[in-house]
Amino acid sequence: MLFVRTLVLLGCAVCLMAQSDTPQSGAQQPDTSQPETAQASSNDEYTGPAILSRGETPSQQGAIPVAFRPYIGLNAIYQTGLIPVSVTSAKQIPTSDLYGLELSMGAYTYRAWEHTTLGLDYRGDFREYSQSYWDGTDQSISLILTHRPNKRVTFTLRATGGVYALNSYTLASPLGGLDPNFLQSPQNNIYDNRVIFANTAGDLTYRLTRRWSFNIGAEGGLVRRQSSALYGDSDAVARADMEYRLSRHTTIGVDYTFRFYDYTKGFGNTYINSTGFNYSTQVSRHLQFSARIGGARVESSSLTVVTLAPAVAALLGETTAIQAAYQLHYIPDAQARLTETYQHSSFSLSYLNQVTPGNGVYLTSRNNAGMASYSFAGLQHWNFSANVNYGRISGLVQTLGEYATYGAGVGLTRDLTRSLHAVLRVDASHFDVSGSTAFLHTEYRSSIGITFSPGDVPLVLW
Repeated sequence: MLFVRTLVLLGCAVCLMAQSDTPQSGAQQPDTSQPETAQASSNDEYTGPAILSRGETPSQQGAIPVAFRPYIGLNAIYQTGLIPVSVTSAKQIPTSDLYGLELSMGAYTYRAWEHTTLGLDYRGDFREYSQSYWDGTDQSISLILTHRPNKRVTFTLRATGGVYALNSYTLASPLGGLDPNFLQSPQNNIYDNRVIFANTAGDLTYRLTRRWSFNIGAEGGLVRRQSSALYGDSDAVARADMEYRLSRHTTIGVDYTFRFYDYTKGFGNTYINSTGFNYSTQVSRHLQFSARIGGARVESSSLTVVTLAPAVAALLGETTAIQAAYQLHYIPDAQARLTETYQHSSFSLSYLNQVTPGNGVYLTSRNNAGMASYSFAGLQHWNFSANVNYGRISGLVQTLGEYATYGAGVGLTRDLTRSLHAVLRVDASHFDVSGSTAFLHTEYRSSIGITFSPGDVPLVLW
């Protein structure tokens, strides 16, 4: 049994958890009074508020310093509305309601040296349900590494990858150091089907003067799905921007991005040229606002079905044919984020309107989405978190109705001892494809369990 096999990992992981959140001696630790991006660098030069076009985030690491935080837990779960890539004999989309056990484990860490910082987040779980068809595992890891050899040059490496099977799985990291929207990691899936993904991005920032800085970067990624009925994609990105420091707390700039999407299962690709204006400001010691407003030129090639002329149809004995199609769209390209971070709490509000590679059913699409989240760990033994989100995907190369998603969730952890925590989580998501009565449903997921994680602050899992 999958669950029994994973219990072997439990003993191994417990042996690794002899460390706590207490910073290691000799290691440089982040200032807890400000977000990471507003902290002084190794030479005490202020680096300014987070810039969206560079993938920067006001990391929660500045609010809750963590040298190394591992965890392992066992949860009872109940989930409704799971959707496989299949239909019933009556041509209906089936859903499953089931219960089970989940073994979860992970570790997130932050380490700072004189010229280099490293943030790493690993999460994994193993599930066994009342229906063995849904048994499986989710695994994800994300990394952000920055190196500053001198006052003018900064190298940044971002990487994320993993495999997951449930539509409810979130790619957001408790560290907050890696923005899944920046790397366009696969989200907003329709079916609960296994997804394999990997993204890597590298950037070089050159600070010409105390006010002017330039950035160039490149990125590559791929997404593959288990079902042969769904599309996979590969993408390549090149970008550059120029930013100007108006003041110690405000930065403006312009950027250009080129994206290329290529799809599996036949002929189809997309070229995107996007330009935008950036504005970032540190409103107060704890509050940051960043925005990017621009537009994108989207060129797509695909296959389409056309109706043949009567004379040609009579000659060939076919009424339709497949031919190559070219489409051109001009789409708004905008993103905004408001983040407030204190020592024991954080709040984030974000919005985006961008072109994405789709979700396996939809190909190149326009994604209009927003999210709000709040986390509080100010009480001695408690951590509380809540989030709401919405999204609307409309296809640019397919004649499909809009795909809308709405979701909300709350999570609670309570210290039972210094290393043992009770964990409760409840989530709900609603899905709707416009013009389709066959796909209109709501999923619920609840879990309760015990997690072991040595540390001096309440455990933060969301």
